[in-house]
Amino acid sequence: DLIMVHTFCVDGRYLALDVDSGTVHLLDEMSYEVISRWEKETPEQIIGELSGRFDEEELKEVIEEVKVLISGGTSGIGLAAAKSLSLEGYEPILLGRDEERGQLAEKQAAGSHFIRCDVTKTEDCERAAQEAALRGKIRGLVISAGIYAEGLLDNMTDADMETMFAVNVFGAMKLARSVIPKMRGARGSIVSVASDAALEGNVQCSLYSATKGALTAFTRSLALELAVDEIRANVVCPGDVDTPLLERQLAAYGGSREEMAEWYPLGRIAKASEVGEVIAFLISKKSSFITGAVIPVDGGLTDW
Repeated sequence: DLIMVHTFCVDGRYLALDVDSGTVHLLDEMSYEVISRWEKETPEQIIGELSGRFDEEELKEVIEEVKVLISGGTSGIGLAAAKSLSLEGYEPILLGRDEERGQLAEKQAAGSHFIRCDVTKTEDCERAAQEAALRGKIRGLVISAGIYAEGLLDNMTDADMETMFAVNVFGAMKLARSVIPKMRGARGSIVSVASDAALEGNVQCSLYSATKGALTAFTRSLALELAVDEIRANVVCPGDVDTPLLERQLAAYGGSREEMAEWYPLGRIAKASEVGEVIAFLISKKSSFITGAVIPVDGGLTDW
């Protein structure tokens, strides 16, 4: 007799679905040994060995496919995080302003779902949070939407200042305010994408640095506010990352990837997937005792 099963990984946990009975069993670190013996044992022996190893709340979470909202999720670091989270068994909810880009992103991140949302608009944030909550429990929020501009402060207009703060800071606050009530009771996690510019000054980046510094301080304060709800909040601070934003930056301000690479102790700039993997780790329960942290993902740039 053989037991028909499907195995899959969710949030770092390996599970087996008994096709005949419809039951799910959580596998421990011995899962590979157990799997290797499945063809040699009876269904009763296997079920006896695997049963009772899962928490009922965790099992329900797996079946429902917990959701993670990702602002700026249709490209760059946000999309890379969505891909990593999808592989961990989450359902990424991609937030963005462009419907066409959203549909394309859905095809790149398996199991993802796009919701149109302009984070500068309170009504969009509230609608997106409500629509996502109707799809299931929200366990995570990745704040990745952002804009970039260089220039001396002397040349920055009031409109420049207001626009950058509207997206990079107030947009993050509006989205978090809308989503957090939907996350309570889920032991969730928030990850904000800041920048190395939040950690040290950058020439001609005083305005951008100010927004990312504000985002960092905001997120660390959230970590303290939300600890009572068992919601964690952390910050990642990437350096230069090979994304569409970098393409626009080089086109507007000059330079090359090769020149940028020379600034980094590791001798290269980051791939978006490398930042996405860190975000996925911080969303997952693998980082369950990390909150209020600011983590550079910059190839050693801020260690010079």
